[in-house]
Amino acid sequence: MLSIPGYLDRKAMELAEVVGQLVALRRFPVEPLGGETPNEIAVRPEGAVGDRVYELVDSRDGSVLTWRATPELLAYQARFLEDLVVDDLENWTRVRLPDGRELPLTSAEWVADVSKRLARPVELRRVASTRPELGVLHLISRPTLRFVERVYGAAVEPRWLRANFVIDLSGGKAFEEDEWLGRQIRIGDTLCEVTAPSQECLAVSSRPEKGAGDHSMLEGLLKVRAGALGMQVRATKGQRIRVADTVSLVD
Repeated sequence: MLSIPGYLDRKAMELAEVVGQLVALRRFPVEPLGGETPNEIAVRPEGAVGDRVYELVDSRDGSVLTWRATPELLAYQARFLEDLVVDDLENWTRVRLPDGRELPLTSAEWVADVSKRLARPVELRRVASTRPELGVLHLISRPTLRFVERVYGAAVEPRWLRANFVIDLSGGKAFEEDEWLGRQIRIGDTLCEVTAPSQECLAVSSRPEKGAGDHSMLEGLLKVRAGALGMQVRATKGQRIRVADTVSLVD
């Protein structure tokens, strides 16, 4: 018996316009720490499983720490022990300190290390499920990244990259992803809607300790673009996303 929804899904895939390929995945279990580069991730309507599910807050007033205010925390990295972890996230997460030590997420030692580095008490907490930004994913194209590097005059530091998806475009046009606003894209079997410009794809307001590039040029680019590089997306249907998945426009 013909399944009408399944038939329509197949027809939509046939009519989709292939625009590129997913070349990198990024996931950030703890905001604002550095993250990981899995080969695949599980996806739910609430977002990429395990992305930005924990946060660090100032114990004195409960304010949430951000990479803009505490760029030194980008030197810490959080990762999951398995790419497709979906349950018991707390026990599957490890945090790598700047000195190379790796500790369980539940260890008070790394939180104490952060507190010492910032000279203020901090604590780890789960992001509230009611937060509107929960589930927002961030996408940037490789041509846009190359343009940023030309403006900067050097390679983008890996820790600056905060986008979940890096897409290589068939046409190779910088900022082409801007034109997807309000449209739907399919990454592998996952359907996403492009909802807004993103100010979270690159932590370029974090000045490096040393580097060959001209940071003032990046600041100028951000000013011209109202602080936005890349786009925000929300997953609306699908199960997982893998590196090398085809990216298509479907409407």
